[in-house]
Amino acid sequence: MWDIRKVIVTLFFGGFLGVGLINPGPVNANALQYTLQDLEGKAQNLSQYRDRWVIVNFWATWCGPCIQEIPELMAFAASYPDEVYVVGIAFEKTPVEKIRSFVGELGISYPVLVIGEQPLVPMEPLKGLPSTFLISPKGQVVHS
Repeated sequence: MWDIRKVIVTLFFGGFLGVGLINPGPVNANALQYTLQDLEGKAQNLSQYRDRWVIVNFWATWCGPCIQEIPELMAFAASYPDEVYVVGIAFEKTPVEKIRSFVGELGISYPVLVIGEQPLVPMEPLKGLPSTFLISPKGQVVHS
């Protein structure tokens, strides 16, 4: 009998990688070179996540679809803690205190960072929210 989690992971990553092979888009070996502030005001460099697959999710407190997908992202991160990191980036000009409170209310279990002034090339400009990027362990954006 098939382990449903393995099937889901295979389909999830297979879909991302398959699309990436058809239309690889911009590839940047430095997609994790950026430093952003966490909700406590501490600088966090995205390169600390380099050893695994990284799902970077841009979201906002006012974005209904963003809020709807947060439980799925948390469940995915909890199911595969040794294979993938999920990192949320609050993409809004809202006081950090409000974002921190919102994260607490939702019980978001993965790291949440706050967008800075520097564009996160190749992930920006975003086409809308939520926007999610899959980054390889080598730091390349393989799907958005």
